[in-house]
Amino acid sequence: MDTYNGNVLYGKKWTVCGDSFTEGVSGNTFTEGRFAGCNKAYPYFIAERNNMEIVKFFRGGRSLAFPEDAGFHNSLTEPGADCYYQNIPEDTDYITIYLGINDSHHEHGKGGDGEDPTGVIPLGTIDDETTATYYGAWNVVLRWLIVNRPFAHIGIIVSNGCDRPAYRTAQIEVATRFGIPYIDLNGDRFTPVMIRSQNPDISEEVKQIVKRKQAVNYPSNTHPNDMAHEYESYFIENFLRSI
Repeated sequence: MDTYNGNVLYGKKWTVCGDSFTEGVSGNTFTEGRFAGCNKAYPYFIAERNNMEIVKFFRGGRSLAFPEDAGFHNSLTEPGADCYYQNIPEDTDYITIYLGINDSHHEHGKGGDGEDPTGVIPLGTIDDETTATYYGAWNVVLRWLIVNRPFAHIGIIVSNGCDRPAYRTAQIEVATRFGIPYIDLNGDRFTPVMIRSQNPDISEEVKQIVKRKQAVNYPSNTHPNDMAHEYESYFIENFLRSI
């Protein structure tokens, strides 16, 4: 059966691609249930509510693109890596990609979140066909997924927390180009604004209020806290149901 009491997510396999905004960094973990010992982060909140299987393709510091000098080893497009995008299981039901923060750090070689910024990753252009630029990596990965995982439900979670708005725009552009649904955690008319938004239409006053209440430890650690992960888990879950 595809559903359990009408729940399309029940029991499904979900490959979650992401970085520290997916992994969670508060140090607090679930103390009971199937995910006891796992960080209090949005994938586990969602999976617990729906009895889903998580395929973990997320880790702090992860980038989408793989630097041309191959000097960095935490990328979704690094050949031979466990997290290499072509290793996504053939029987996965859902695939989400929430990557861009660390790519933006690599653009200028500054690890804004204390992560390794080794190796330059340019933003590139929408026409790139190389995994060495951010735009190009999206083009390569999405094209491969729609051909080789044709019945998986694929969605893009547009990264908040990038270094500049161009990374938000790039994700929306590639999603539109490939006809892939997306949810924008920078906030729009469908989705509440989350921490470190890069949406220029949202006031700086609001962005600062959100940053203070959603940070693990403002201002020294502006990763999302446990409450932020639980909060966003509900609208990310609704997004999964829609794709």
